[in-house]
Formats: sequence, structure tokens, C-alpha cells
Amino acid sequence: MTTITDRIVATAEDVRSADAKELIDELSAELAALYETSDGSAGFKPEDVEVPRAAFIVARIDGFPVGCGALRPLDPITVEVKRMYTRRAFRRKGVAQAILAEMERLALEFGYTTIKLQTGPKQLDAAALYELVGYRSIPRFSGTWDRVLAYQKDLLVERGGIR
Repeated sequence: MTTITDRIVATAEDVRSADAKELIDELSAELAALYETSDGSAGFKPEDVEVPRAAFIVARIDGFPVGCGALRPLDPITVEVKRMYTRRAFRRKGVAQAILAEMERLALEFGYTTIKLQTGPKQLDAAALYELVGYRSIPRFSGTWDRVLAYQKDLLVERGGIR
């Protein structure tokens, strides 16, 4: 469990819980509206994180769910961040950073050395956050949409070498 402040706690939870479903549905609706499409799921399914070395993270403030994110395995050393979301009223308060910190901690615990993610071109605040916390821009690694912003963080470099 990672705590950034004494009020924001991010921890792995069941992706099929009522709180997780509500957060995922809110994110999908927000992305569908932003990109003017009927499906804002970005291809995510709960079973993506119901496999070994995967997780669904929920951030809470005083027990209230305020954000989420998922870790989905790509290969034996690489994991992908999916479904990053912070409820609008809680943005710019450290929630996303708490989720990312817990994801990176879990990724290392699971034995991954690289963490990747992709976001859309209309999510510039998200892109700025990823760059702020050490993710570097890379070419698209999944999908066919050419307008994707892709990022990577090498976890062992970030943590100072092999542990």
C-alpha cells in the first residue's frame, strides 16, 4: 500500500467490486464523450487484470473512491498501465501520483522492469503528469490509432539498479 499524503491511499482491490465498476464506467463515459465515440473502454476488460502479476488499484480519500488504474501484463518484463482515472473534483490533489506510485511498487514486486502506457492526444494533462513523474515518450506499442501518446518508465533505472 502506498500513501502519498495521510488522506490518499492507493491499494489493489477487486476489479469487479462496485467501486471499481463505478470508476471504470465513469472513465469510459468521459473518454467516449471526449473522443466522440460510443465506446470509451479503450479495449479494457476486467479479465485483463484477473491474471497473475496484474492488479487493479483504487485510490481513496477517507475511504471514498476517488480514482483508479490497472496493471496489465504485456510480456514477462513489461506491464502496461490502463484505466488511469481521477474523479474530476479530486484532480490535481496527488491522486494519480498515488495510483502510479502503487502501480510502480507492485510492478517491481511482480518482477517487471518496464512499465508502459498509452493515452490519447486530447489528454494533455495526463501526458504532462506522466512526464512529470519520469515517463519518457516512446513510439506507439499497441493498437492501430496513430494519434496515441505512448510512454515508458524503466523501473530498475528509476530505483537505482538491480535489487
